[in-house]
Amino acid sequence: MKRRKYDKEFKRDAVELVIRSGRTATDVAKDLGINGVMLSRWKQEHLARMDESCGALPESGLKPSEVEAENRRLRKELAYISEQRDILKKAISIFSQEGNGRTSS
Repeated sequence: MKRRKYDKEFKRDAVELVIRSGRTATDVAKDLGINGVMLSRWKQEHLARMDESCGALPESGLKPSEVEAENRRLRKELAYISEQRDILKKAISIFSQEGNGRTSS
């Protein structure tokens, strides 16, 4: 099996797509028809180069890889909180329907 080679521009664009979209490297890789592990490695290498070249970002004091990790954590937390909100909305809907069905004598 022959190894496929990808140019720097393709790698950079693929990594940027992962970072900007908030999707997993596996999902993006599937869409691009490439291996997810390879795209994850490209992303780690990209973030390491950014960490070396620019150090901590002035506005946050964090390295780009730390910002990415924080974004990932916040996305997970947002998904959890959104799920909790949806559960509460359903519960309120159920309880309000029960109240409408009862009649007082």
